[in-house]
Amino acid sequence: ATMLNNQIDGQGHHIGDFITDPRDMFLLCKGTTLPGRRISTTEAAHNHNLSKKPYSVVSDEVTMTFILTNDYYIKNYFDLWQEMIIDTTGNHYKTMYKDEYCTDVIMQQLSTSNHIIPGYTIKLENAYPIQVGAVELSNESEGLMELSITWEYDNFKSVGLVDGFEDVLGNLLGIGRNTLSVFDRLF
Repeated sequence: ATMLNNQIDGQGHHIGDFITDPRDMFLLCKGTTLPGRRISTTEAAHNHNLSKKPYSVVSDEVTMTFILTNDYYIKNYFDLWQEMIIDTTGNHYKTMYKDEYCTDVIMQQLSTSNHIIPGYTIKLENAYPIQVGAVELSNESEGLMELSITWEYDNFKSVGLVDGFEDVLGNLLGIGRNTLSVFDRLF
């Protein structure tokens, strides 16, 4: 059985507890890396001269650092997401289909002159968390606890200003539809 089919996981959390408005997620994101690209090349000889010829593109992984709240909301959120990718509750791990656990992730850097309009926006297509970092607990720890999340994705694209607002609006409308469909499957 997958986590979506289970109403309660091993820690007593109801799956409905994690279905909230994801716009709040940005408040807890302390930092991130924007992905880079590298063109893969191979050496080719032509008239006794070697030159590099491009054949593919490799994108960097994206890492985000989140501030942990006292209820470990962010950690529980990403732990549950990873459990929905690979169900580890049984004796044999079961990997789900990619379209069941991937989503597009919008990353926006706000402009310095106006904190409402994004200065730069990219979309990670078919993204999912591949690593939820360890949380260090210590008596000597000062300040806030943090959690690092590493993402895998198919591709990233720069999103224009108008497209970025359309995506945000579409996501807001889709949140209600997706939440209702998850509740329909659960109950």
